[in-house]
Amino acid sequence: MKRLIDFSSRFRILKGGKISLVVSALLGTTTLTFAAPSGGVVTSGSANISSSGKVTNITQNSSKVSINWNKFNIAKDEIVNFKQPNVKSIALNRVIGNEKSIINGALNANGQVWILNSNGVLFGKNAKINTAGLLATTKNLSDEDFNAGNYTF
Repeated sequence: MKRLIDFSSRFRILKGGKISLVVSALLGTTTLTFAAPSGGVVTSGSANISSSGKVTNITQNSSKVSINWNKFNIAKDEIVNFKQPNVKSIALNRVIGNEKSIINGALNANGQVWILNSNGVLFGKNAKINTAGLLATTKNLSDEDFNAGNYTF
């Protein structure tokens, strides 16, 4: 049996309020079965979601987009690409399912990617993050507050 070790750290970001960021790291290997993000529904803003094989592409058409996902995982050999209008664009990814998110593959974005999952967000040793900004938290943020720039969790 392989052992999972969680490390948590907290960061504070100021932008229209305080954001408490909790990032958990998953070290070691695991035999869990992963799946690419699934069940994505745009709840605010505009984006197109497509997947082919092990690649998921989210093309964001607005400066801010909120997407509710049933699951948001990235396996070792999977890639998730966010194509955003610019470096200041934000894609809020809210996981509404009952499982933690496990990121062990590639997450690419030319803007900011926020992952909100009350069950936790784990980054594995094979995670490759290439974004202009990343926020991972167990807190929630409504679409109304997000769109108004009220980033207080």
